[in-house]
Amino acid sequence: MTEFEKAANEVDSELFTGECVQENCIEWIRGSKVATVTFPKGKFTTKIRKLAESDPDDVKICHEKRDGSIVAHIPVKYVNIRKPTKKNLTDEQRQALRDRLVSKRNNL
Repeated sequence: MTEFEKAANEVDSELFTGECVQENCIEWIRGSKVATVTFPKGKFTTKIRKLAESDPDDVKICHEKRDGSIVAHIPVKYVNIRKPTKKNLTDEQRQALRDRLVSKRNNL
């Protein structure tokens, strides 16, 4: 067991209350090519796990806590912050999207 794992397990045993802390963290040192990410259980942990499976040379899961949260190292180039775009759709386009959604739900 590495020193990091020992320290993380110690924190887990002292602070674990059975509730998931909902804190997301992305950090890296300027000029570094690797970022450390921490996510509670949810969609980001799923994305990181899938990336670790598909790109094991780039994405490394360092620690998984008992509450389902993870700590991982990812390339900084994977970090992307963008402004959401709003689509101006016509009524016909909205209806087509609704129909497609209903169709996909019925096929599940």
